[in-house]
Amino acid sequence: MPALLESDAYREMWAAVWAAHAEGDLPTAVALAYKLETALAGWFGEDAATITVLTARAWLTLCQRTDSYGTTELLITTALRCQAAGYRPEADTIRTARNAHACWHRLRSEDREAAADLAGPLADMLAILGEDDRRRDVLQDASAVSST
Repeated sequence: MPALLESDAYREMWAAVWAAHAEGDLPTAVALAYKLETALAGWFGEDAATITVLTARAWLTLCQRTDSYGTTELLITTALRCQAAGYRPEADTIRTARNAHACWHRLRSEDREAAADLAGPLADMLAILGEDDRRRDVLQDASAVSST
């Protein structure tokens, strides 16, 4: 964990995110993570602490299993921000990309048009991260939808 999240200035806010999660209050955990992420980004930009909180917010949002479109979009953005920041461990960035792909599949089963809307950005992100098999999956599905 980045030292900044252990500092007196942010420790309580970070702990509050996980306390809300532990209580099963995911909407509050997501809101608190967003508030902390915004504060960190305002002061420190895209540093390790900001990206750590962003990845936590994306994961907590995914756990809610609501708004598949917004969640897929957030996961795409998160993976790209992690990659641009050189976030470590890289496995977290790849996991976020794969979660975006899985969430997109859920969206596709709910609303094919909405999934088609995100197919391009998702495929681009997957290409950037070298997730070629998942990228092909998205592009094949998008091609099948456009030909029907």
